[in-house]
Amino acid sequence: MAPALSKVSSEDEAVKLLILHALEIIRSDDFDRYFDLFTDDAVWMMPSSYHDVLVDEAKSFYGFTKKFRFDQETTIDEVVVEDDWAYVRVGFDGYLRPKSDNDAPPLRSISRHIWILRRQLDGSWKISRDIWNNPKDSA
Repeated sequence: MAPALSKVSSEDEAVKLLILHALEIIRSDDFDRYFDLFTDDAVWMMPSSYHDVLVDEAKSFYGFTKKFRFDQETTIDEVVVEDDWAYVRVGFDGYLRPKSDNDAPPLRSISRHIWILRRQLDGSWKISRDIWNNPKDSA
């Protein structure tokens, strides 16, 4: 388990479970479930853009996931829980591999995110903001 996740206290276990569930879904063939983890008013701050994206536009943007599988290493650099808010610094480094064409070359994919989570009225947690960038490949 990532060192940052191991520092999450037992009373904040729901935050850890949400993070792990999000990572599981990202690697799955059912990416649409990812949006169930977000609040209705979730906002994505897209890289290299002043235009923020709401849920419907994010679903459209992530439509490419029907054609690709995420094959990436994940790092969880930090998890902070404070009252009804939490944030997570997470990075992805690897490839998007075509699902239907085994001969097509994979696409390099590197991104770093800050997920801001908010505790819901029922005590569960959801992602409220996804702020991300795409650093240049350092390899």
